[in-house]
Amino acid sequence: MLGANYDQSGFTWPACGEIDIMEHKGNEPNVIHGTLHYPGNSAGNANGNTTTIANASTQFHVYKAIWSPSTIQIFVDDVLYHSVANSNSLPFNHDFFLILNVAMGGTFGGVIDPSYTQSAMEIDYVRVYQ
Repeated sequence: MLGANYDQSGFTWPACGEIDIMEHKGNEPNVIHGTLHYPGNSAGNANGNTTTIANASTQFHVYKAIWSPSTIQIFVDDVLYHSVANSNSLPFNHDFFLILNVAMGGTFGGVIDPSYTQSAMEIDYVRVYQ
């Protein structure tokens, strides 16, 4: 998720905040990342954690964030694996929007295997509760 004010002066990334509920690298098949980006905690210095799950690429799993003014918790299959104390000093108490994307290569994704030909991202559903 990205802070909806990302295009306003003074709020460009990472000042707008970013909450990665789930990131998955093809070269780490069963490792799931949950990460928050904000000033002082972005790129390689982001506030995140990982967990390992079986069959990340072959079975559906439930990825979720429970986000309140005081805490952001990140889960996979109802198991908490990252929690951050939220406050007004962090950029997470304003509107955000969802992003679902497939990113390849780069600093986070790393080198793409030369034998790679294709893959797919399948999503069963997305729910947002307020």
